[in-house]
Amino acid sequence: MIPVYGFLEGDTIGLLILADEQELLAVTAAKLQAAARLRARLDGPLALFVNGHAVELEATVQQAGIKALDRLDVRRRGAR
Repeated sequence: MIPVYGFLEGDTIGLLILADEQELLAVTAAKLQAAARLRARLDGPLALFVNGHAVELEATVQQAGIKALDRLDVRRRGAR
């Protein structure tokens, strides 16, 4: 498990979540959405950024090269 900082567009705080190396980034993004659901909610197509760089949700955590304490931002697709 890899601890990463997660930020959901519209949320007021960042969260520490655990990502498994073999899980899809879509699953990691869903974990962040679930953890922040009381404060913020995103509907529709999403985009994920790792340390400011867009990544494909179909890639695994390992394929994206995510390391401990990297920053993940989940935003509405089309947002910068």
